[in-house]
Amino acid sequence: MTDTPPITLEIDSDKIAWLTFDLPGSKVNLLTTEVLTLLDRRLSELESRIATGHPVAVVVRSGKEGTFIAGADVREIDGVLDAEDGRAKAAEGQRIFRRLDRLTVPTIAAIDGTCLGGGTELALSCDWRLASDRSSTKIGLPEIRLGIIPGFGGSVRLPRLIGIQRALRMILTGTSIAASRAARWGLVDRVLRVDSFEKDVCAFAMAVVLGQSERRERRPSLRDRLLEDTGPGRRLLFGGARKRVMRESRGRYPAALEAISVVERTIDLQIDDALALEAQALGRMAETEVSKNLVRLFLLSQDARKALDATVLASGRDVEKAAVLGAGVMGGGIAELIAAHDIPVVLKDIDRDALDTGLRHANDLLQKAGARGVFAADEVGLKFALIHGTLTYEKFDDVDLVVEAVVERMPVKQSVLREAEGELPEHAVFATNTSSLSVRELADAAGRPANVVGLHFFNPVHRMPLIEVIRTERSSDAALATAFRFVGALGKTPVLVADRPGFLVNRLLAPYLNEAGFLLEDGAGVAEVDQALTSFGMPMGPCRLLDEVGFDVAEHVAKEMERAFGSRMRPAPVVGLLQGEGRLGKKNGRGFYSYAGGKERGVDREVERTLGGSRGAVGETEILDRTLLLLVNEAMHALAEDVVASPGDVDLAMVLGTGFPPFRGGLLRWADTRGPAEIRDRLAELEEKHGERFAAAPALLELVESGATFTS
Repeated sequence: MTDTPPITLEIDSDKIAWLTFDLPGSKVNLLTTEVLTLLDRRLSELESRIATGHPVAVVVRSGKEGTFIAGADVREIDGVLDAEDGRAKAAEGQRIFRRLDRLTVPTIAAIDGTCLGGGTELALSCDWRLASDRSSTKIGLPEIRLGIIPGFGGSVRLPRLIGIQRALRMILTGTSIAASRAARWGLVDRVLRVDSFEKDVCAFAMAVVLGQSERRERRPSLRDRLLEDTGPGRRLLFGGARKRVMRESRGRYPAALEAISVVERTIDLQIDDALALEAQALGRMAETEVSKNLVRLFLLSQDARKALDATVLASGRDVEKAAVLGAGVMGGGIAELIAAHDIPVVLKDIDRDALDTGLRHANDLLQKAGARGVFAADEVGLKFALIHGTLTYEKFDDVDLVVEAVVERMPVKQSVLREAEGELPEHAVFATNTSSLSVRELADAAGRPANVVGLHFFNPVHRMPLIEVIRTERSSDAALATAFRFVGALGKTPVLVADRPGFLVNRLLAPYLNEAGFLLEDGAGVAEVDQALTSFGMPMGPCRLLDEVGFDVAEHVAKEMERAFGSRMRPAPVVGLLQGEGRLGKKNGRGFYSYAGGKERGVDREVERTLGGSRGAVGETEILDRTLLLLVNEAMHALAEDVVASPGDVDLAMVLGTGFPPFRGGLLRWADTRGPAEIRDRLAELEEKHGERFAAAPALLELVESGATFTS
């Protein structure tokens, strides 16, 4: 325990009370049980002092630069025992926030930086909300991503403040909005300059006390009034919201439907009656299996960011300038990601047309991000200006880390590495974005092999949250730590992976994608295979994924996997057959599906004719078993080889890198619902029928003998 309390209360000479959150030993403020208990005591102090005329206003702020309050402690959400326990904990938070709400002097939330979850709900309990124009000032209610709803008053207060439609948009997506949009929506009352934020907050507080600050009332359009303030309009609004949720998630995430119901049932109730319903709903959601799975994944992602020992992490350096070699779609996407996080980046290629294409791609991504409100529209040009396109090695002499994203051929990558090393400072880290080649073999060509690591980005770069971080036996702690810190600065989740062929995600996907080909050979239809997997919850089926990857790339990776792992990774001939017909997938508009204008137009009938025979000969259960159980089996091979440290790493990487359905908790969490013995027995049946690629991994057999589970 530290002597510094997480909340301090000071009253200045103007009789303004400053309630400052500053959780010791943490980069962010969290609303733990201890913090909420102390907040309760601080509110008692305020009530007593207000009764004697001191203070005349209360400002709630953070003592941490760039962050307000990041929400509740997720580990405490993980500890909810049952629905009643969840209800009681929500009700306690509501009670404390209601005390803030009921203070008889003006209360002002001064939001400078990240404001999420319970932090947003605390701000909603204040009379006024001020936000800084800092680029990191974002306000949101991300509880839906944990399988719950805002339970400290957010589901009740937000719709009353900004309107039902905007509130549902925030609650159902869990996305955060920038200060500028929050002001337009009426969520914050003023946006103040960050360089004079505290002074301006103080001036605003005094203006409120003196009655000199007017509230900017929300003025909804006629359409919004008809939708939100009339019975028929509301029925249409809430019915439409339910249809969208069912269309997008098929009801797999019950918290979304529960959130709609809570807003609908509470919008006209007295505040305390409304809060009681919200707390009950929170309790129901917190005990669901979906919430338990999503909370586990969140905690795994937090732990992944701490995978390096603190001493090792400290040996790295912050990347103040980066470079990207290769300006294809991937290179342009990586450059955009770096610039979007305010790091100057040099984008180099040897071909002017390729460079121009990469720069255009980066600019398009930034423009779209600005349009979505990821950052303010006027920041788009400033961020694009951070990207310097070049055909030479100019401006490479002060680069801290370079990402190599050239063609996936070892001689080319080695040549680029040798060439770049002569232009880079000695400390610069060389990170290859290979998806299947050996990082160690690449490092063998380096003059400074200790500086070589792997950073495997996933496509599309701006959306996929995972980066595999690969260390060779010659990589230094400093290089690994620098790469690790770089991943964190980009807002991505790192998973440490051993330098084995395919690393983790592509290695597991290889037999999964191969099996789709074998299923087609056995009479399954393209649509049937993909439908089975999307019904299971995958974002797209394996045939559609092969189209996205490209048949040429898939064929190359498949051969690498077979060379490394032998017959169990032998690819089905289907992809090679179709590639021989000139099909490359989506990139040339001809794959398993046909495409026009970049949009999928259905299964290509010529493919069905090429495959021959009648389709529909394989049932959905067999499709799922033959694809998903190979994923599980290969994961056991990988764990036995220490490709990653734990089953949790497998689950996290599969969810973040492939879109494995989060509501199922990850590949091995789902496998636990089948059980090791059942999976072993089913693999034996499939091996007898289809061959040795289904032979159970020795680690799976050992697991059955031990009586343990996959995730234990």
